[in-house]
Amino acid sequence: MNVRLLHQFPPAEDNPRNSEGAFLRGKRGEILFAYSRYHGESNHDHAACDIALTVSRDEGRSWSEPRIIAPAAVFGTQNVMSVSAVEQLDGRLAFYFLIKENDFTTTLGRAVSEDGEHFTAERCEARFPAAYYVVNNDRIIRLRDGRLVAPASYISAEDNRTGNYHSMIATALVSDDDGRSFTKADFDFGTADPVNARYGHQEPGMHERADGSVYLWTRTGYGCQYESLSRQGLDGFFPPRPSEFTSPPSPMQIKTVGDAVYTVYNPIPRYNGREMLPGTWGRTPIVLRKSTDGGKTFGKLNIIEDDPARGYCYPAVFGTNDGRLLLAYCRGDGTDGNTLCRLGIAEVAIASIE
Repeated sequence: MNVRLLHQFPPAEDNPRNSEGAFLRGKRGEILFAYSRYHGESNHDHAACDIALTVSRDEGRSWSEPRIIAPAAVFGTQNVMSVSAVEQLDGRLAFYFLIKENDFTTTLGRAVSEDGEHFTAERCEARFPAAYYVVNNDRIIRLRDGRLVAPASYISAEDNRTGNYHSMIATALVSDDDGRSFTKADFDFGTADPVNARYGHQEPGMHERADGSVYLWTRTGYGCQYESLSRQGLDGFFPPRPSEFTSPPSPMQIKTVGDAVYTVYNPIPRYNGREMLPGTWGRTPIVLRKSTDGGKTFGKLNIIEDDPARGYCYPAVFGTNDGRLLLAYCRGDGTDGNTLCRLGIAEVAIASIE
């Protein structure tokens, strides 16, 4: 497969981590990329972080100097992170993200723009029960009925405060008013084996199929992603079960680009005796697979990167106008701090994907 690393956002002084982004096509054809930009000294998930934006006017080959479009201080907190990109029904452009509140809960916010240059950061009304929700980057989708869906996993605020991340429950946050407010879906997927499950059903994602069913997957500690399928929309999900996608506890992404569906993930699970270098968490290699039947089956594993000294995770996928995929993902190593600290953007020629 023809892969080339185009751009990196390495950690630097007063910028210890750059991670978790999403792409969006701008109003004049440019490509916008927003991501979590940490500042201060800590790269911890809860440390100081804002949402930054960079722009490409040559289909992703070069990128502008980043600028902040959603400072956490606007929301009275120190951390906003994990960006998804949405084109609003009225034509505006929006980047959605998590707001980590001071009471150890999370809510959703967004940065909205008419022109792709001037953004206004605002809260989305939280009409869901207070808890610590995790919504990954590049995960918010629009269903065919117009609703926005943010796949989420959650624990109580108290468990977040004490660092007890076992037994996370998978659900979804749903908006019927184009992102102004979100409610909680009426399903929860937990686990009956919280110790061996290593944190339960984490970091879910969703992909709507052509027949209107929704495929849901979650990161687990069982050596693979778990999967479920709804009968229609968000109704009638079957109980989660092991999928074919073997992996360590690391996120997977599935996304439609053009006529094909692509998945990006780490295919090698943790196993007895596996060597994992510091800061990588076993998140190597990172691979890409293609589906030509709407996401029901996927082809061979195409390696994107496989350096054992690096970890690769939190991918975002975007199709260019000239036959390439842009893939953004964390690719740090122990010298960076860990895999989350360095962000990269790579290109893949679609014709080279087997």
